[in-house]
Amino acid sequence: MNYLRDFRKLVWLAMVLWTMPGLAQSHDPKSPTPLGPGVNKGNVDNVTGPVYYSFQGGPGRVTMNFGFKSLGVFGNPLKESLSFDIYENGKFLSHSVIVSTDKMERIAPAGDLVSARLFTVYVVPQEAAIRMGGYYEIEITGAVTFGAAKATGEGAKPVDTRLTNGPVALTNGSATLTNGPVALTNGPVKLTEAPVALTVQESPQQIRLYMAADVLFDFDKSTIRPDAAKTLHQVADIIRAKSRGVVRVEGYTDSKGNAAHNARLSEQRAASVKEWLVSREGLDTAIAALGFGAGNPVAPNAKPDGSDDPAGRQQNRRVEIVISK
Repeated sequence: MNYLRDFRKLVWLAMVLWTMPGLAQSHDPKSPTPLGPGVNKGNVDNVTGPVYYSFQGGPGRVTMNFGFKSLGVFGNPLKESLSFDIYENGKFLSHSVIVSTDKMERIAPAGDLVSARLFTVYVVPQEAAIRMGGYYEIEITGAVTFGAAKATGEGAKPVDTRLTNGPVALTNGSATLTNGPVALTNGPVKLTEAPVALTVQESPQQIRLYMAADVLFDFDKSTIRPDAAKTLHQVADIIRAKSRGVVRVEGYTDSKGNAAHNARLSEQRAASVKEWLVSREGLDTAIAALGFGAGNPVAPNAKPDGSDDPAGRQQNRRVEIVISK
């Protein structure tokens, strides 16, 4: 056992030394940049592609602090999403998404690790026909071993996407660009994609997966959307690797609407996820489907002044999967 532990340390050190020069952002998942203590900073976009970092966590509590400020278009705000995905030895573990329009937004997923493990962080901008991305920050705290002496991207700031610092006259007078109207597209263009929300929390006894119901289902429906297949496949992989007992699929709604209707809808959604995992993914483990309606909210459904809180209600519309270890 000591030999194995020492070998893992040597592998970790070799990877650190390989990626140390300059501590630049890595675009190669096989050679991720080691994270350092403090706030690691950088800019990312869908033109240059995802960037990759590594850190060793555990045993103990580890908190991952992620921040994102959108790039915008020519200095104008645009809603964009940035994914922070965690992998271990090439196996997917968690998927966290931050949506930003014109300011820094943050999330802080956390979990308890029973042993020391090496992780890779994938920082992935959304796909689009135009340049999208932005400025991000990563700070890992708790039971962490860093592969660099200091944080990466020291001094990095959000990219200035303005074309100029002031107005520019393109011509000395009026100019006719075309002989008539120009159709830029044959139809509407979708600049952004809805974030796929899958978050994993792990303890020594169980793993709890959180999926946004808005990703899995259309409004007030219990039929799983075709574009949810990727997320459910990731869930199935985690169940195959980690499950040692009964798996519970729990459905939840927000507080809007009739309580009986919400309870029934949450039960139907949980049953749909169970059916998908059994029929599409071939899981043969024992799976129980339960619906809790608007019970056990993870966020307020209303603001302190009593007005509606759409963001809170969105978090409460979810499906949780509990895996016994």
